[in-house]
Amino acid sequence: MPDRTRSTMSLKLAPVDWQHGRTGLLLILALTVNLILYAQFAQVAAADPQASQPSLVKMSFHMYQPVYSNSNSSIFIHNGADTNPPTYTTAPTTTVSCAIHQSAKVWFAGVDAWLGGVSWITQPLAEEMTIRGNVSMTVWMSTPDPAPVVSGYAFGLTEVDNMGNPIGDQFYQYRYDTGSVLSQSPAQFTLFFDVNQTFAKGNILSFFVIVGSTTKGWHYQVYFDSPSMDSFVELPTVSMPIPEFSQLGTVACMALAMLCFGIIRRRRRQAPKMSDATGCPS
Repeated sequence: MPDRTRSTMSLKLAPVDWQHGRTGLLLILALTVNLILYAQFAQVAAADPQASQPSLVKMSFHMYQPVYSNSNSSIFIHNGADTNPPTYTTAPTTTVSCAIHQSAKVWFAGVDAWLGGVSWITQPLAEEMTIRGNVSMTVWMSTPDPAPVVSGYAFGLTEVDNMGNPIGDQFYQYRYDTGSVLSQSPAQFTLFFDVNQTFAKGNILSFFVIVGSTTKGWHYQVYFDSPSMDSFVELPTVSMPIPEFSQLGTVACMALAMLCFGIIRRRRRQAPKMSDATGCPS
């Protein structure tokens, strides 16, 4: 068997000329400060929103608690929408009546229609939130009623303040057709719409479903908050903090400068007595 015992030997350091040693420490200090400043500059540059890539975030729609419903069952608002998984084994169901009169020129070429909607809201945003890209929204729906002449549905997103007032534009997509766009059995429906906007801290995001029919009082059901019927939205989100110049970096540079300056002064006084040297602590 070969001897695997490692031998050790002491290292004797040559005396140091502290006139040159001081210069070396100053060079090390300058290099260290430059590296710190470069790292901070790189951090700021990396925060450039144009360089940030969206990450996909899924938010399920929940039945935590009802927020609002009107007397004719045409509007429902639920709390809430978040990244938690579905809650119930059996999906909660909201039955909506298309009872809001609307001249739907876009959907039905000027024919009068009747609308009803459901919305899920988030908690107030803790920080600014940017959504950039194609949003996918999936909702489980069905209808027990006979087919109308024409029907359609729209999925979308709007921003509201803490008083419930809409802010800016709505983002949505819709589909319509003759007869019923919904089946009598629950089924998944998905629409995509493009969003490129930063939503303000403290505001609320509201995800909505609107169904329209040429028949007043046409009913439909929305199913959600269950693994078997998970209604949800997928958002391409971008984090865009605006970094300030870090005060910590400035303090670290000053502390390093004072430390090395103190060592240089001590070493210069002790240089005649020294037989070895140590570097500036990192």
